[in-house]
Amino acid sequence: MCYREAAMQQRIMRASEHGWEGVEPAGYDPNAPGTGVARHTIVGNRKNDPSEPGPKMELRYFEVQPGAASRLEKHEHEHYVVVRTGLGYAVIGDDVSELGPNDVVYVGPLVLHQFVNRGDTPFGFYCFVDSCRDFPQMPTPEELARLQASPAGTIAKPFAVPPPVKRP
Repeated sequence: MCYREAAMQQRIMRASEHGWEGVEPAGYDPNAPGTGVARHTIVGNRKNDPSEPGPKMELRYFEVQPGAASRLEKHEHEHYVVVRTGLGYAVIGDDVSELGPNDVVYVGPLVLHQFVNRGDTPFGFYCFVDSCRDFPQMPTPEELARLQASPAGTIAKPFAVPPPVKRP
C-alpha cells in the first residue's frame, strides 16, 4: 500500500504549511498548467463503482489564485462547498453571490457553476462530493448565451480552465 492509500485509511489528515501531509496538490489537468487553481484531494478518491473499497465521499480543497476561476461546469451529482479563506464569487446558474470565509454553497444537479477569486489573496474552499460520480459537462452554447446575458455573465470566466479529461 502506498503512502497516499495508507493516509486515506487514517481518520485524521494533518494540515501542513502548504496543504495536508501526504496530499500533493494537483491542477484540473496535469497537462494544462497555469490555470491558477490547485486541487487537494484530502480524503477519498473518484471511483468507477460504489463497490470499490474506500470512503464513499470525497473531500477536496481548491485554492484559486487572484484573478483565477474554477471550471465553469455542470454535472449530475450535487456538491457542497465551504469557504475557508479569501474572497470569491459563486456563479450558480444565472446568479452570482459574493463569498467569504465560512460561507456554505449548495450546488444542485445539472446547475452550471463556477467559483471566481474576487480578492488579492488566494480564495480557498472545501468541496464535498460522492466518490462514485459522473464527470463534469461543459455548458452548451445556449447556456453560455443565457449566462452572458445575466448578471452573472459579468463575473463568469467560461474559458478559465480547459474542458475535463476523463481518467481511466
